[in-house]
Amino acid sequence: MSELLNPQSVDTDGHRILHSLRISRILLPIALGVAAVAYLFYRQFDPAQFRTIHWSAQAFAWIALALGLLVVRHLLASYRMYTITRGYFSFRKCIQLLVLWEFSGALTPTSKGGPFVMLFVLTREHLPAGRTAAAVFYTMICDSGFFVLSLPILLAVYGPPMLYPGMQSYQDVGLASGAFFVTYGLMVLYWLLLVTLLMLRPVYAQRALHWMARHRWLSRWAVQLNRLGDEFALAAGEIRQQNWRYHLRIVLSTVGAWTSKFLLINALIIAIVPSTPLDGATQAFLYARLVAMFTIMSFSPTPGGAGLAEVALSGFISDFVPTGIGLVVALLWRGMAFYGYLLLGALIVPGWVSRQLASRKVQKQTPGIETP
Repeated sequence: MSELLNPQSVDTDGHRILHSLRISRILLPIALGVAAVAYLFYRQFDPAQFRTIHWSAQAFAWIALALGLLVVRHLLASYRMYTITRGYFSFRKCIQLLVLWEFSGALTPTSKGGPFVMLFVLTREHLPAGRTAAAVFYTMICDSGFFVLSLPILLAVYGPPMLYPGMQSYQDVGLASGAFFVTYGLMVLYWLLLVTLLMLRPVYAQRALHWMARHRWLSRWAVQLNRLGDEFALAAGEIRQQNWRYHLRIVLSTVGAWTSKFLLINALIIAIVPSTPLDGATQAFLYARLVAMFTIMSFSPTPGGAGLAEVALSGFISDFVPTGIGLVVALLWRGMAFYGYLLLGALIVPGWVSRQLASRKVQKQTPGIETP
């Protein structure tokens, strides 16, 4: 089993993954984002509404708070990685690795995301196999679990209006509400499958994937299927060894990271529309609405939700932000939380990829070192 998870064998698809991180791939999400902004500008932008925005010190203070929440979110997510890997990397290194994670997620559809790129990245960083698998799969469980477990509670409190502006009952199945129920159902199945195979019955996952690898019609993916089965088993063993404090820290950092991500948008809305009520009930309802929106976007076909996210936000917050200036909130949000990571990735990724290519070259030139 360990043979399948050493750096050389996990690196079987290394060239393809390194190629997927090339900087030129930034162009597609940027193009989609620009197209979405152009569409919103043409269809919705209202110059009269835009002139009502007061770019005061108070507005910039709320924007600064949004930036602060983005930093908090990154630090909490980095702390989660630090905890899951049990301090194998320094906290500073985890901050850098999370930029790689977010960058890879921005270059792939949100329905795929960056987890499997991170399997490769963490392996190249020489993280032990069990901790590598645990870091990625446990993160996937926690992120999905946040939505699966919190949404029923939020729906019980706020009801149908939480899903989309003007929605009065669950029978009002428009595009947004219909997409919500479909994506939430898929998310529940995905989460239950991961929990069952990783936390409860990992041996079933290993046997099933090894069985699939033996079939001729799947022989093309035999190595990957065998490796994935072993990764489930290693991750399960790693997670089961930990005490309750380990799991509590991971759960709390997950909740904190996602909450910071949503409250960031709350702060931007207040900055642009200062008349937004600041009471806890209003802000909590807006938070719940954003959880519903992110649920729908979780299976976006575009890289990092580019294009779709900008258009979606304008519609989901239309009862808080006039349609004519919803574009401004969307631009500020995506500029910070999406294009900001593309920029950071563009600064960090080339050096990381260069080091990996140099390492592969040394391995190929060194006798006795097996290369993929």
